[in-house]
Amino acid sequence: MSGSPKYSRAQLERQRRERLEQERRQRAAEEARRRQEAEAREQERRLEARRQQVQQQSDTLKRTLSQQHPHLYPNAADRLHQQLQQLQHTLAQAPSEAAVGQVSRQLEQLQTDLHRHLAQKRRDDEAKKQQAELQHQKFALEELQRQQLEIADGAKFAPQMEASLSQKLESVKQLIQAGDPSQVRQPLHAAEQALAAYRQEVAERRAEWQRRQGDAQENLSRLQALIAGLQADPVVMRWQSAAVGQLDQHRQQSEQAIAAEQFEEVAPLLATCQQQRQPLIDAANQSQLQADQRDYIADSIAQSLESLGFGIIYREAEHPDNPESAVILGAASHSGKGISVSIPTEGEIFYDVEGYSKQTAAAVGGGSAAVCDEAEAVIGEMHEHLQGEFGVQMGELQWQGKDPNRRLRQADRLPRPLSPGLIHQTPP
Repeated sequence: MSGSPKYSRAQLERQRRERLEQERRQRAAEEARRRQEAEAREQERRLEARRQQVQQQSDTLKRTLSQQHPHLYPNAADRLHQQLQQLQHTLAQAPSEAAVGQVSRQLEQLQTDLHRHLAQKRRDDEAKKQQAELQHQKFALEELQRQQLEIADGAKFAPQMEASLSQKLESVKQLIQAGDPSQVRQPLHAAEQALAAYRQEVAERRAEWQRRQGDAQENLSRLQALIAGLQADPVVMRWQSAAVGQLDQHRQQSEQAIAAEQFEEVAPLLATCQQQRQPLIDAANQSQLQADQRDYIADSIAQSLESLGFGIIYREAEHPDNPESAVILGAASHSGKGISVSIPTEGEIFYDVEGYSKQTAAAVGGGSAAVCDEAEAVIGEMHEHLQGEFGVQMGELQWQGKDPNRRLRQADRLPRPLSPGLIHQTPP
C-alpha cells in the first residue's frame, strides 16, 4: 500500500438507514409540534395585547359617556350604553385580531355617535335659549366649527373637503355679522350638508385605512409567528440560522412599511417567507439526517477499532463551529501503531496510518509502488466488522497509484504518510 491518500465511502444497509430515517421523521414531527405551539403562543399573545388595547379604548369611552350623560337625551344615552355593553361583550369573546379590530372600529363609530348626539342636544338646548333666529344661526355656525374640529384626521383623509368646508363656514360667519338672517339660511344649510359629507368621507377613508392597516398588522403577526416557530426549532437554527435571519429581515421591513403606512408591502413579504419556510425546514432535516448518519458511522468505526485492539485517543470535529464538519477519530494500538479516520457528512472516508511497515512492489506496466499489506489488512478487517456488526457497507479501499492486480502479502515496512487522509474508501 502506497503512502498516497486512502479513502472509502460508507453506505448504510437499508434496514438501518430506514430506522434512522424513521427516527428523523419522529423527531421532525415533534419539532413541528413545538413550532406550532410557538406560533399559537405568539398569536395568543398578540391577540391578548390587542384586546387589552381595545379594552382601554372601551373604558375611556365608558368614562366619557358617563361624564356626558347629563348632556344627552335619555333615549340616546340608554342606547349608547347598551351598544357599548354589547361591544364589550363582543370584545371579550373575539377569537382573532381581526375581530378585535372590528370592535375597535365600532367603538370609534360609537364615539362619533356620542359626539353627534351631544351636538344635537347642544343645538336643541341652544335653540330653546335663543329665540332670535340670528342667535340660533350664530350658535349653529359655532357648532359646525366645533364638529369640524372633532373630526379627527380630516386633513389626512379629506384635505380638499376640509378646506372647502372651512371656506363655507367663514362665508356664513361674515353673513351673520352682516345681520340679515334671511341671507344666512341657505349658506348655513349648505355648510351643514358639507359638514355631513365631510364627516362621511373622512369616516369611509379612515375605515379603509384602518382595514388596510389591520390587514397589514395581521400579516405582520403571522410573519412574526412564523419566524418565532422557526427560531424555536433547534434543528432549523442549527442548520439554517442564516436563512432564518434573512426571513427576520423581512419582518423588520414589514414593521418599517407599516410605520410608513405602506401597508400593501407587507403581504408580499409574508408570502415570500411562507414559500421559503418549508424548503428551509426540509433542508435542515436533510442536513440533520446526514449528520446523524455521519455520527452513526463514526460510532461504528470507533467500536470496530476498539474490537481490533485499538484505543480511541481523540474524537473531535474538524471544524467545531460548523455542524457539517467531518468527525476526526484517532486510535492507537499498544504496539504504537496508529490510525486516524476522517468521517464527513457525505463523500469519502479518509484514513491516515502510522507505524506500519511497507515494501516496494513492481507495478503493472512498469515501475514500482509502495504497498502496506498489514495496514490494508487491518482496515479490511475493520470494514468486515462494520458490515457484520453495524450494517455499514464500505467500498473498496483506494489510494493513489494502487495496482489493481496486486495480491495482498505481508509487508516489511510502511512509510510515514505525507499528510492526514491519505487512504480513502470508495463507495461500493
